Amino acid sequence: MTDDLDVDQLVRPEEVHSRVYTDPSIFQKEMELVFGRTWIFIGHESEVPNPGDFKTDRIGRWPILMTRDAGGKVHVFYNICRHRGATLCHESDGNGRSFKCMYHGWSFASDGALIGVPLAERMRGFDQAQYGLVALARVESYKGFVFASLCAEGMPLEVYLASVLPYLDEMVERAPNRRIAAVKPLKYEFDGNWKLQIENFSENYHPSVLHQSVFAHRARHTGKPTTTMKDSATGSREMALAFGHAVVDFRGTRRGKPYPGEDEYLQALSRRDDPKRAAELRDLDLHILIYPNLLLHTRFNHYRVVKPVAVDRTEIDVYPCRLGGAPDSLNEQLVHDSADHVSPVGLVQVDDLQAFDWVQDGLASGALGWMPLKLHGGDEHVNADGHLEWIGASEGVIRNQYQEWARLMSAGQPVAAH
Repeated sequence: MTDDLDVDQLVRPEEVHSRVYTDPSIFQKEMELVFGRTWIFIGHESEVPNPGDFKTDRIGRWPILMTRDAGGKVHVFYNICRHRGATLCHESDGNGRSFKCMYHGWSFASDGALIGVPLAERMRGFDQAQYGLVALARVESYKGFVFASLCAEGMPLEVYLASVLPYLDEMVERAPNRRIAAVKPLKYEFDGNWKLQIENFSENYHPSVLHQSVFAHRARHTGKPTTTMKDSATGSREMALAFGHAVVDFRGTRRGKPYPGEDEYLQALSRRDDPKRAAELRDLDLHILIYPNLLLHTRFNHYRVVKPVAVDRTEIDVYPCRLGGAPDSLNEQLVHDSADHVSPVGLVQVDDLQAFDWVQDGLASGALGWMPLKLHGGDEHVNADGHLEWIGASEGVIRNQYQEWARLMSAGQPVAAH
């Protein structure tokens, strides 16, 4: 492909070309123009709760180091030594006063400052203060959720997230003390394109078919009938939001099993809010997509981070979250249910992973060109907030994702911060 990408040859209003999942050059452009341009979710502040805490990660081709310094401030740096570019920290997480490069021994504090240089006295014209770790161009946090952008220019985070913030707020509000804390992540990977995961998360066309065995298993234990395609067509309210974000709202359509400690949890919420609102928050069941790499599920209280590796390889980290102020028994059950639902050996996600592999295999054959995205939900309309919404299974959220994808991929080169 040429440097000038013609997105009209890849995305139409209700079609997408199979090359967006299989062409390595398109994937490289995505890393530059999607992940290299917009706001990307990095982590939650609760992952580094104490001074000296850190975690490492990789977003696209960029190694990341998130730290909390001695004064309590959270930073996001490239995990790269300023001397010769070696990877600086090789541990996934931990606590320490400094980071020392294994190559030449340069050392950095948790605020990024260069604090140790062997033979510094023999370096000419060397200003140690100029060689701290490179921070990502912009870093902002919203209620503990840390986002960063590689571009020095662009809209503020709260403008980018404005349409989805009411739903993110509700996820946090489920904690009686309005604080959630991420625990160690579950990790899985699949041989498929990163967009397959976010598309799967945001459409309800597939569950009654792909997850049939799960619904049958639950029916045997609950006595309730299995989910059908008719249920998928009428069961949820879905909204396509600005900048590719989306919400699938199952509020009032399904109620999970009672949790241990649920009465105590409801009482804690009722002391803060009125009983009606407390019950609504207890039963809140949202799929929240923050484009392009964050998926949040309120029912099991976890979030997933999508990490593209190659055009046909993706890693996912799943972070169960504890609700601050809720009983330990309830939080333990939430962590257990997240693992049961999302882990590669659980009941549900394993079906999706197999589907992703089969889709990627089929598309890699090159036999398909344009693929339809023509399914619409019921009562499709623009709501009072100006967002398109509908009832039941649809491919509308995927169409919305590709509108944002096309906007970013058409906008020229990213504004480099370094």
